[in-house]
Amino acid sequence: MFLLSEENIKTRDFGNIYRLIYEKKQCSRQQIAEELGISLPTITHNLALLKEQELIYTSGTFNSTGGRKANMFRCVPNARYALGIDITRNHLSIVLINLNLDIIDSERTRCAFEDTSAYYENLQKKVEQFLNNQNLDTDRLLGIGISLPAIIESDQKTVFYATVISLLGNFYERISSCFPYPYLLFNDASSAGLAESWHANFDRPMLYLSLSNSVGGAFLNNGKIFPGANSHSSEFGHMCIVPHGKKCYCGCYGCLDAYCCAKVLSDFTGGNLAEFFKELSSGNPGYRRVFDDYLDYLAIAVNNLRMCYDCDVIIGGTVGSFMSDYLKDLRQKAIKLNPFEKSGNYILCCHYRTEASAVGAAAHYVDKFIKGM
Repeated sequence: MFLLSEENIKTRDFGNIYRLIYEKKQCSRQQIAEELGISLPTITHNLALLKEQELIYTSGTFNSTGGRKANMFRCVPNARYALGIDITRNHLSIVLINLNLDIIDSERTRCAFEDTSAYYENLQKKVEQFLNNQNLDTDRLLGIGISLPAIIESDQKTVFYATVISLLGNFYERISSCFPYPYLLFNDASSAGLAESWHANFDRPMLYLSLSNSVGGAFLNNGKIFPGANSHSSEFGHMCIVPHGKKCYCGCYGCLDAYCCAKVLSDFTGGNLAEFFKELSSGNPGYRRVFDDYLDYLAIAVNNLRMCYDCDVIIGGTVGSFMSDYLKDLRQKAIKLNPFEKSGNYILCCHYRTEASAVGAAAHYVDKFIKGM
């Protein structure tokens, strides 16, 4: 039988204790002992090591149930950081998050994507300037997650399919000179879904439907993305909702993307989605008719997803950031299509109104750090 050495036991306990505190948000020694089944002296020793490495701190005491109050231990959110970059057709977003997935700072600039050396040099300068402005210890930077409107292979380095922006197959290698830190590539919608799942502490299945200038999504279970057999899972934008309907950018007809991408709305206001919703909220009848049609198609898609997956559907992307005032309307339309349910409460609005994709891409490195403790 294989026996763990004392050093291995310390390493295992060190990581297990840290992960428990991280997952529970706060813990006492007694709670750690009950959850992990290890002795109080071992717990005390590892708590001291975690404090020494500035990974946890004593945040106060629990209410007494008789006797001495138990100390409350929490993780230090800013013990490590991760950077997220979201590259779209016309914008570049950079976010810095901590271990709690809190956005420490973010920057979004209008920057049309071009697969050129000049674009990548500009990207490098913007990242360097952004980090310099934070005045942080870069040794605590875990890595950079780069979100793209593209299908990425499981190695997180290979672009399999990209039409929203034009990318060459060696994109990962071409940007290697931009960053002196680890970096990986992620699909934008999957990244946004991951950020939402983590923030909500979803331990059950959920769907994220991203409604931006392209439509995508993610299926997550227990905080993990299901990529599918060929890394093509959750390409909801290309499911047909109107046979022989409008032509999609993919070349097919009747795709959800052709009816529910953000451009369907923003084209009425010169590309300004916020202006569309401003006009909508002011009671403009023409905009209301356009939005009602939009919601009709969206309700079909949401109902189809509910029938297939039987789980909550999070409405995200740039349209999702404006949907809270119209969620009731969408739910009512979806209810009419559903023969089994009389409530649309499974349809929810996203938490991250901006930069969800960048946060989710950065979250990969937070997850890797936590699991690797």
